Amino acid sequence: MIMYLSTSKISFLHEVPSHVEVDMSSTWRHHCFESLGINEIATYIKLIGDNKIYLIIPLLASTNSISPAVLNLSKPFLINNNSNPILITHFILDQWKSSGFSINDKTPVTFAFKFKRVWLSSFF
Repeated sequence: MIMYLSTSKISFLHEVPSHVEVDMSSTWRHHCFESLGINEIATYIKLIGDNKIYLIIPLLASTNSISPAVLNLSKPFLINNNSNPILITHFILDQWKSSGFSINDKTPVTFAFKFKRVWLSSFF
């Protein structure tokens, strides 16, 4: 079964049809990026194995020792190695711009994916 996850639009977890069971029993992990850009997202997507699906939550984390903050940039969505890195990068940048999360030179910020592998099963 070929899945077209986040190829022409972001494939949110809450949009998965009710006849599809989503096994989310794997544990959450994090992947930190050097920067937020199309090449970085494309490289990450290429590393996803065939027939593997990941649930991701893009986030920004500040490491300010006084008040550390983590901002989830969107609701969880699904990707695989056919997902569109341009679409995903533009979506994340739009979410960040609309979040009001400000970055200044004195606050180091890390961009990361919180992710886990999931399995989809259809029941008809």
